[in-house]
Amino acid sequence: MTDQSLTHLRIASLHLRQGGASQDMAIRLHHDGDAFTVTYDPDRASLEAAVSLARVRLSIDGITVSEVILEGHAPDLTALHYAASKLLLNVETTSGRLITEPVVKSREDPNQAVYFVPEGWDLADARARLPASFAAARPKVARALDQIEQANKSTGGEISRALEFVALLILETGDPDSVYAKVLRLLHQVSADTTAAQALGETA
Repeated sequence: MTDQSLTHLRIASLHLRQGGASQDMAIRLHHDGDAFTVTYDPDRASLEAAVSLARVRLSIDGITVSEVILEGHAPDLTALHYAASKLLLNVETTSGRLITEPVVKSREDPNQAVYFVPEGWDLADARARLPASFAAARPKVARALDQIEQANKSTGGEISRALEFVALLILETGDPDSVYAKVLRLLHQVSADTTAAQALGETA
């Protein structure tokens, strides 16, 4: 991650809607104002595939999906996907014997990390287990996110947008120390530029 990436991080919301057989493609992605919307035909593509492919496609364009919002889906399913997406996780239902309870599996690329949920598992329970499972898979990142959450509470939410930005960078890189160092360096640079501009204004 470069210092430039701190100021050029592109994020977007991803909305998912069910389409039908009349649409020409099984999964269609289009820009919708400040967000992106996927319409998928459930007879030809799963919800999980639609989310994953859309995130990969947007990632190629340098866009990070900061939240996944399901429209017209069951409330528990919607809540689970939203909570997982805030941790840059895809959700995947599995019937394999190796996954006996909901578990986060990290990947070299954080954007491809997955929260596996056994088929038939209660989704509300899976949502409740997500924080602990994430902390077990990415403990350093989870600790940093907890610290950011505490900082947000202690400041009364006044800098929540900035803290959300930092949290997203930490999720993407998996390296809190590097993110903090680069953010501080950027803040020092902004401060120096502001001081220089004020000095020039005084001498003009």
